[in-house]
Amino acid sequence: MMRSSPLRLKELFFPQVSVKTLVPAAPEKAARELDLDDLDISFAFDFDATGKIANAGVKIATKDKTAEALDQNSLYKVQIEAYANFEVVSPEHTDVLAVYLRKFAAAAALIGAAREQIALMTARGPWGIVMLPIISMDRVVGLPPKKAELAAAPLKKITKPKKSPATASSSA
Repeated sequence: MMRSSPLRLKELFFPQVSVKTLVPAAPEKAARELDLDDLDISFAFDFDATGKIANAGVKIATKDKTAEALDQNSLYKVQIEAYANFEVVSPEHTDVLAVYLRKFAAAAALIGAAREQIALMTARGPWGIVMLPIISMDRVVGLPPKKAELAAAPLKKITKPKKSPATASSSA
């Protein structure tokens, strides 16, 4: 049995895609993958009023360094923003784990799309394709909810109504 995704992508757009070619001192020694420590990554996620649509955005940018330090070992400077609208699958599930899984799925989709845009934009550059590294979702959306948080969100349990002593004696 295959699980369905917690979100369905409806719309994806890039209001900003910027790749600047740099001239490093030794381009043959420069990494072909952006350094994760040199990137600023921000992520936002929210639901609309009905809870049936989720909106998400990610911004990834090379950290500002002095021009001299940046040119020493970097091939490109990047700045990209990606936004998406998603249809929420099973909007009735609103517990902390469901929200976390939706954030995780949205961030993964947007970072994957940003990775493709960066590869596309650098492919025709003088240094060839430079990739966005694999990014831990813990770094982007935070840690998954702890078991205590999951236990604190009580599940509604269906119980039979208790008979009052007067009802119990009259039914006998």
